[in-house]
Amino acid sequence: SRARLLHSDNGPVHCFVYLGSGGHTGEMLRLLNNYNAVFFRKDNVLDVGYSDEASLAKFKRMDFKNKENVHINYHEFLKAREVNATKTQSLKSILYTLWNSTLIILKMKISMLGKSHLILLNGPGTCCIIAVLFKVLQIVSCTPSKIVYVESLARIDSLSLTGRILYLLVDEFVVQWDELCKRYPRAKCYGILI
Repeated sequence: SRARLLHSDNGPVHCFVYLGSGGHTGEMLRLLNNYNAVFFRKDNVLDVGYSDEASLAKFKRMDFKNKENVHINYHEFLKAREVNATKTQSLKSILYTLWNSTLIILKMKISMLGKSHLILLNGPGTCCIIAVLFKVLQIVSCTPSKIVYVESLARIDSLSLTGRILYLLVDEFVVQWDELCKRYPRAKCYGILI
């Protein structure tokens, strides 16, 4: 069932969500709102990653039910690359973003040790860096992280570039259209989540 995707029976959960800007932020906010009872359960911790102030402002304006029940931390991530950037600009941006993201994720992973936690991603290339770093830290620390990637609602018959990269890396790869499950057998479809 859809609820099982994000549900934990082991008490409070430490969640990380990434607001990827624009439509990706809108999708993540709708996902948080639709599964309010899971994310804003008493004593949960919610780490919110963002790469632009507009996304952060949208999150803060959202009137999530029971938002006061959780402890919320905010983490600013740099964008992996800008649209229309040259190869040199992209390489510099990616390396700097990798360093910045490593420091943030290392701090988060340490705070998650010994607790049930979920990494929920959807959206841009920065999600690839985030997922890889969490996976590496999972291996190094021998403590599992459940990494879930939710493909954009706009992707009906093909995956996004980020989706193609993360398809085999994440623990659960979720699409919102049955057509994608036929092409990508590892994907799971719970219907429209947002």
